[in-house]
Amino acid sequence: MLKEIGCHYVIIGHSERRQFFGETDATVNRRIRAALGQGLKVIFCIGETLKEREEGRTFSVIEKQVERD
Repeated sequence: MLKEIGCHYVIIGHSERRQFFGETDATVNRRIRAALGQGLKVIFCIGETLKEREEGRTFSVIEKQVERD
């Protein structure tokens, strides 16, 4: 549907989607694969929560988000 209305890019993995809709690294991965399979360009959002940052876990959180399943 997005391509039909002229979209070329999609934003996937945004923190609000993760926080309020329970998206996980696995569901984000599936969405990315589906979007790429349809020829869309993906803007992949990564990042940590404030709590994770304060605990010094920024890099481990980001690494987990981008590692291949």
